[in-house]
Amino acid sequence: MNAMTEEAARREFLTCMLGDETYAVDILQVQEIREVNEVTRVPHVPPFVRGVINLRGAIVPIVDLGLMFGFPEPAPLAGASAIVLDVDRRLVGLVVSRVSDVLALAEDEISPTPELGTRSIAAAIAGIGTRRNAKGADAVSVLLLDVDYVMRRVREERA
Repeated sequence: MNAMTEEAARREFLTCMLGDETYAVDILQVQEIREVNEVTRVPHVPPFVRGVINLRGAIVPIVDLGLMFGFPEPAPLAGASAIVLDVDRRLVGLVVSRVSDVLALAEDEISPTPELGTRSIAAAIAGIGTRRNAKGADAVSVLLLDVDYVMRRVREERA
């Protein structure tokens, strides 16, 4: 495979930290990254929906992935970042500890999700990306989020 074809076969992901773990979302779904300033609480929503923000007239639910995954403590909102995603023309903001960088992965660097202990985490992981260094050793591993699953959970829990 020549360099042009290999580069075209790569997918780009925005990486972020949630606790000590590195996660990634398809960069084509990222609308923007913003600091979480004020979140309006909404009654009768699941605990992982921390509230909503008004983003240029669009009401965007803010989701705490840690709570969705069953972590015991909510993520602190002060100083946190939200990755605003466009999922089928619907917006959702994911609270993360830190946004890292962009990672390009070839298809052969993406593996299916193995059996994981917690069902809510396993269902939200679309795969594991492993970037290899020049010597062929694994250099970076990230959990690839299935943002469609996250959006379905938000919709189901609100119904």
